[in-house]
Amino acid sequence: MKKVAFHTIVFDGEMNPVVLLVDENQEFVLPLFLTPKELEPILFSLENFIPDQPETYNLLLEILKINNLKVKKLTITDILADRVFSVLSVLKGRKEQFYNCRINDGLALALYFKAPIYITEKVELSTYPITNLPEDLDKELQPLLEEWKKSLN
Repeated sequence: MKKVAFHTIVFDGEMNPVVLLVDENQEFVLPLFLTPKELEPILFSLENFIPDQPETYNLLLEILKINNLKVKKLTITDILADRVFSVLSVLKGRKEQFYNCRINDGLALALYFKAPIYITEKVELSTYPITNLPEDLDKELQPLLEEWKKSLN
């Protein structure tokens, strides 16, 4: 397994969000193509935003916190067509349990708990080599984030 980290969010030509995960050595990038609705929990986590009407991510986060559970890691296990399969590792004390989860909720929880993200060798086949990935990609995201947050209230 290889460790990756959240890098930024970009938008494709049709303005669909793409989450970019980059390996520790910045040799490859894994793009995760999401719908705007799937992006929401990730943005909630990144922005520490709690919507008026809680979403699934907020419910999961609340259950984890109330029960003193901690996300240990997220592992992206497979990508088939447009489906991303992932497993969330959750700790209660020393006991570790594994849960299949949607990639958007898993990423959001891993980001919230600052848990590492891993990909399997099979998923690594879906990555692309990094060739001068711009450092300021997230600057274009800020105006879109502000507009999105306004639309929620």
